[in-house]
Amino acid sequence: MKNKFSFLTRESIKKKINTKAFKIINLILCIIIIGVINLDSIVKFFGGDFNELVKIYVVDEVGVYSDFKNIMSNSYLDVLENYNAEVVETDKTLDELKENITKEETKDIIVYFKEIEDVSFEKVFDVEFISYEYIDGVLYQNLLNAVNTTKANAALKLASIDQSTLDEVYKGVEVNRVILSEDVKEDEEFMELIGSIVTIVFIIPFFLLIVLIVQMIGAEINEEKTSRSMEIIISSVSPEVHFMSKLISSNVFAIVQGALLLLYALIGSIIRVFTSGGLMSSVNNVVASNPESVGKINEYINLFLQSDIASKLVMGIPLFIVLILLSFLAYSLLTGILASITTSMEDYNQIQTPVMVFLMLGYFLAIYASLFRGSTFINVMAYVPFISGILAPVMYTLGEITIVGLIVSILLLAVVCVLLYKYGLKVYKVGILNYSSSNLWKKIYKALKAK
Repeated sequence: MKNKFSFLTRESIKKKINTKAFKIINLILCIIIIGVINLDSIVKFFGGDFNELVKIYVVDEVGVYSDFKNIMSNSYLDVLENYNAEVVETDKTLDELKENITKEETKDIIVYFKEIEDVSFEKVFDVEFISYEYIDGVLYQNLLNAVNTTKANAALKLASIDQSTLDEVYKGVEVNRVILSEDVKEDEEFMELIGSIVTIVFIIPFFLLIVLIVQMIGAEINEEKTSRSMEIIISSVSPEVHFMSKLISSNVFAIVQGALLLLYALIGSIIRVFTSGGLMSSVNNVVASNPESVGKINEYINLFLQSDIASKLVMGIPLFIVLILLSFLAYSLLTGILASITTSMEDYNQIQTPVMVFLMLGYFLAIYASLFRGSTFINVMAYVPFISGILAPVMYTLGEITIVGLIVSILLLAVVCVLLYKYGLKVYKVGILNYSSSNLWKKIYKALKAK
């Protein structure tokens, strides 16, 4: 019997993996994932002057160049970096700049501060933005904001307010935050950010792999029933062996597919590091533009390593893995039972609706968990089987449930798996060779009552 079980399981896995469809789909997935991770490099590779420096020429008749440049450099540095732009003063005349931009069709911009005769607090100068084509909306809005701030500074100077007073006026306020609650920790906001990132990284692969298992088991069982090969298989092995082989092969396939997706992401990240510098390149750019950020980055890294969430993840990850595997098993058991009582994929697509409802409910609750912290409903749902697999790890990471709560979720899910196997196997035996839906629920009810 053990040899038959091994043979069925091995052949079922081979049937899923050793197919052209599996290889072609994974090749496409590999290309897509690597491409998405390196999308900016791919876009630049196929042409375009994306690395060309955009110069923002300032033609200044008023004497506000230094103010404007400081405002752009301090308040809108990220905008300048994103557009690869630089604010520069020029000795060329306005007509010469227009002629050069028109001739070379560049993305350069001219900010022309025009002197006016009647200067007042309401109107200090006139401004023109001159470019060959339309300026991007975000860049245009930030240039406009910088000009308005420059105008405000110029108006204050017009009121005979000295520069030191202006510096004090525009100096940022140092806020000392006082939290009255003794339960709130200093690094809680940072931990919430880390928790939200972990949430996104965790729930999407889990959701996709569960959907894969649900569809795969239903398709395989209905294919065997439709082709009448089920009768030949059941004549050689018991329904229990057949049932277990389907469960194990589908879960092994899902784990292999998940591992392949992680591998594709790793390959894409390595390619990004070697082609564009990846994360370290971005860090170096930040450090170059703001040397003080080095200490800030080190502070964040140390804060994370010394925080509760780091130790939580170390203790929680093994339990996450157990909970995920039990969730895979629970969904496999339920979908196998449902697929056995259907006679076609059309019937199965209708009857699997409850499964998808549980899955979608857990998915959306996991997304909303960080928004509705302390919700009694979400906390309770973290212990509900079929939902706990996706919700409990998120709630634990956010600090809403403890390690004990995570263990309770695992135990409840394990109990459900045992009950599904014990009673579901009876239904499976009745439904697997039944090709008619008439009186099927009565037969299932009788099978559940049978010893």
